[in-house]
This record gives sequence, C-alpha cells and structure tokens, in this order.
Amino acid sequence: MKKINIEQTFDHPLDVLLSARQERYKHLDKFPELKNVQIVSETTEGHILKQVRNISLADAMPAVLQTVLPSGANMLVEESEFDDTTNTHTFKVTPGGGLDNIFMVKGVSRYFASGDNKSTRTYDIEVTSKVLFVGGVVETAIGDVYRHNLEKDKSSIEHFIQMLKEGKT
Repeated sequence: MKKINIEQTFDHPLDVLLSARQERYKHLDKFPELKNVQIVSETTEGHILKQVRNISLADAMPAVLQTVLPSGANMLVEESEFDDTTNTHTFKVTPGGGLDNIFMVKGVSRYFASGDNKSTRTYDIEVTSKVLFVGGVVETAIGDVYRHNLEKDKSSIEHFIQMLKEGKT
C-alpha cells in the first residue's frame, strides 16, 4: 500500500475555495485540463453531494498500467461524497470494468479555513494494487500521477477563482 499525504494552502477564504472547487465543472470548456472528466451522476441527499465521474486515462496512463490493464480499459471510475457540513470529501477510484484488483485509490480530503482570507485542503490517500510481482510499482506510479494531478487541480481552482474575480465566467 502506498500512502500519500498532501496539504495545499490557498490565498482565498474557505467559501470561495469551496465554490470554485465545484463550480468549475460547469465551465469545462474553459478548463482543458479537466477535459478528461465526465460527471456520470450527481445527487444530493441532505448535506451530502454524491457523484460518479469517469476519468479518461488516455493521455496520462503510466507505462506500468499499459502492461497490466486490458486493452481498451483506459477509463477510471470515481465514486465520491462531499459532506458540506464538515467540508469533507471521501472518494474511491478504480479502473472501469470492475478491475479493482489492479488498483484502488481511497482517499479523504478536508477543506478548512486557515487564517485571514486563507484556506487549506488536505488529502490522505491510500493506493493499493493486487497485481502479482508489480503491485508496488503500480502503487507508486498511481501515487505519482495523483500527486501531480492534485497540483494541476490546485492550479485549476486558482485559475477559476481568478476568472470569477475578473467576471469571465
């Protein structure tokens, strides 16, 4: 199992960060870095937002996954819940087609105020793989992709907040 812990600070109040986190998906045409994400379903149950998203790996599949995923299995499925009373996002990501034996990502991210007009989000992520002989390599590759994508995601949020400030949405 590979564990990843990330903390990111934003120079924006918590309410702005939370709004940008969700609202930018309504403007995918302005965010090419999110083009690989498709919201399959979205429901709200009380204070819980439940989503299922498909994430295409076509442009960013690590080489080790190309060797262990069946041909054409380049879609990930993310199932997530966001609790707006605690600002906690729990998620599970697996390869499409029920291939969770190849790898599974489970995580929790938390959003909180961290000073005057600042906010922070943390990620605690576990990557597991049951692939014989190369499971550790798969876990490391997925972990590296996640770390990189969370940096891109932070930039995407910052970009959206700037667009909001400039009235370009």
